[in-house]
Amino acid sequence: MAVSTPEVWQQGNRSPESEWPDHSSAESKVVGSDDGPVKVYIKLHQSSPRILCTTPQLRNMELMDPTFTWKGPRGVMLSDKPGVKITLTGTLIIGNFRKELSGVYICTIFFYNPGTKSLQSLSLKYFLYAYRDPNYTYEFQAQYHAADCHNPYNSLFLKRLHTALNQLVSDLAYTISLHKSECHTLKVPLAGIQYELFLTLKVHLDVEALDTICENNLEECDHNLRLEKVRHRVQAFFSKQAETYHEIIGLLPIIYYIDGTLQVIRVDRCKPGYGKDRRKHPKCAECCVVCSPGTYSGGHQVSCLPCGDAVHYGESDCETE
Repeated sequence: MAVSTPEVWQQGNRSPESEWPDHSSAESKVVGSDDGPVKVYIKLHQSSPRILCTTPQLRNMELMDPTFTWKGPRGVMLSDKPGVKITLTGTLIIGNFRKELSGVYICTIFFYNPGTKSLQSLSLKYFLYAYRDPNYTYEFQAQYHAADCHNPYNSLFLKRLHTALNQLVSDLAYTISLHKSECHTLKVPLAGIQYELFLTLKVHLDVEALDTICENNLEECDHNLRLEKVRHRVQAFFSKQAETYHEIIGLLPIIYYIDGTLQVIRVDRCKPGYGKDRRKHPKCAECCVVCSPGTYSGGHQVSCLPCGDAVHYGESDCETE
């Protein structure tokens, strides 16, 4: 029978738009389980929670002459490791957690039972995972009334739309691509045959342009702030189109935006070596968790992919040596 695995992550203050656990404080505590390993998620470059070498049952027992040992990944003793603190009561705290510190941690407690004076021991296992918040971007979907699907004017319109949108965000170090364009014939009740363009637009960061901005003014190079400006401008662009068409008296142009069809879709991306996995990490489902051995992620994917040659945590290339 499979044993369910408890999962714990350190909690702290969250910004209004954040959906991910904040590990900025090491005040929370993690207790082991004799039912199976406990998963602990630690934000990259922050301190771990206080990881206790005990179980809920042991915490309520009187122990005589307890001693504790902690081993980290690959069985390394942690007692003399820099950046690692082990208290007299066996609590483990790791400062400045890095992805290479991810892995299996085992604590063993030896103690005498005060009643029987017999020596007892218990080993507890923890899986520690580094994680980071996702990078994100936006996709926009919109619909336009169009000319006949074979009319070349549709292509001309799309080129002009693409140019206008990129002029709109050029100063923000972003570009907008027309990722998908589909023309469909619709039979509309009481309106006969109509043609509509279904568009998907993607936002891309211009890294070189952002680097130039950051060199001149560090206060202006915040990625998320600039991306939100892109979103607001694009939304305002389509809202203005809708207002303009509502003011037209008489025949509308051949191609025009259909009011209310704009959809803004947030798309998360993880940095190389990290990925999102709701099934494996349901308690940190929106986190970019370090890829486990046997998996990797390169580029800015959102998931870790299988790779038999990936033997370390956080592999970014399947062709590892």
